[in-house]
Amino acid sequence: MRFDAITVGGGLAGSALAAQLARAGHKVLVLERETRFKDRVRGENMLPWGVAAARRLGLIDHLLAAGGHQPRSWIMYMGGNPVMRRDLHRTTPEGEVSLNIYHPSMQEALLQRASAHGAEVKRGATVAGVDAGPGRAAAVTFEHEGERQTLSARVVVGADGRVSQVRRWGGFETQRNPELLTIAGTLLQGTDVPDDAVHLALGPGCAALLAPLGGGRARAYYVYPGVTGRRGLSGKEKVCEFIRLCQATDVPESWFAGVESIGPLAEFEGADSWVESPVKNGVALIGDAAASSDPSWGCGLSLTLLDVEHLANALCASDDWSAALEGYAKEHDGYYSTLNRILGWMTELMWTPGPEADERRGRVLPRMISDPRGFPDPVGLGPFGPSDDQAKRLALGLD
Repeated sequence: MRFDAITVGGGLAGSALAAQLARAGHKVLVLERETRFKDRVRGENMLPWGVAAARRLGLIDHLLAAGGHQPRSWIMYMGGNPVMRRDLHRTTPEGEVSLNIYHPSMQEALLQRASAHGAEVKRGATVAGVDAGPGRAAAVTFEHEGERQTLSARVVVGADGRVSQVRRWGGFETQRNPELLTIAGTLLQGTDVPDDAVHLALGPGCAALLAPLGGGRARAYYVYPGVTGRRGLSGKEKVCEFIRLCQATDVPESWFAGVESIGPLAEFEGADSWVESPVKNGVALIGDAAASSDPSWGCGLSLTLLDVEHLANALCASDDWSAALEGYAKEHDGYYSTLNRILGWMTELMWTPGPEADERRGRVLPRMISDPRGFPDPVGLGPFGPSDDQAKRLALGLD
């Protein structure tokens, strides 16, 4: 049996792409390992530029029906005091705000949507390998319900995350930024963190981010420079320490009083990893398989949807899929490299230690808060915001 596309992975990337291709009349197979999606501490805050992509892809109603929550504002705290409250609806070009959603609920909703649009979905499928090379169709070997099969397709899509096996099988070379930040997260219940905003609290050499999901639930993250020594914030026995560290950023005590962790607590390295071109021999990578941005900046969901949009549009617009894949690769490399550059400047601004860096933050942050024009904007605009040399000079206090 020959498919137009086989996606390895049925999460956000794989299911959203499968739906777009199936809607356009293409024969699509989705191979998903999990029979039931579980909480694995992944991104749950979609930034406005990602929400705009979700709207263009027709996903918004499905995400809201699956429990998506849309805070209108983004609030930054320093020393426990709110220093910036940004009205996202008023300050983004398309009037978009953030969207927070429990990751497993999002995955289930979008995989069901892919099936409803005509994609064939096999859950509990274990992929054993991808065979691809010049001049022949890429093929996937997998096991499902006790049967081993090898199927080929015009394109095989690796949508299998940060530790992508498709990336390895396809012979892609991975690049990586030096390690700096580490991020830990868990799902909290019983918090009274205000639901109308995403809250970022900056403490001494650390940060906490709370993304409310509604109903007294919030995903909480703690970010710190792991290069100074990892804290090992993984496992239930570390929950109390995690909460204590978040509280040390001086957010209101009531936000954590009596809270309960109702999901796993896990810690991850924050360094970006990526491939130079996410297309090779009929294999295309999307989402974290193509480029995993530092999760402490929260751009992963948004970047994934850009990949889905650009790859789907390219394949649906042309019968020459080889040329379409190359076009997608060029577009992806453009917006990802821009985002990587912007986040590099912001990381240097926010996380460089020492008196000189403190002095620079003292100059730059008030200026950025009072008049953000010309500054990089990873929250509102991502790779589509200022990213030229002038933006760099503003972010790094060189002007």
